[in-house]
Amino acid sequence: MLKNKRKRHALPERFKDEKQAAAFWEKHSVADYWDEMEEAHFTIAIDESSKTIPLERSVAHQLAKLSRSKKMPVEVLVNHLLKEILAQKYRSQFAE
Repeated sequence: MLKNKRKRHALPERFKDEKQAAAFWEKHSVADYWDEMEEAHFTIAIDESSKTIPLERSVAHQLAKLSRSKKMPVEVLVNHLLKEILAQKYRSQFAE
């Protein structure tokens, strides 16, 4: 049985930043480097105060378009807009 012996680039010891890592993995398969991978252990902190709220499709589309134009994540934009509305319209009811 013949093994597929592709020439592969050396796996960098460290990547300078996320862009460099992304560029490397866009051109390479992790399967080619599996024998060099180390087991990772990490903890994920989940913010239990986050809520999921369904949006009308047209509203979600408008928010996505606006967030791209402002170059900010849509969740940051939504929080900013909602805080503005609450501060303007419901100031007396929601004083922090």
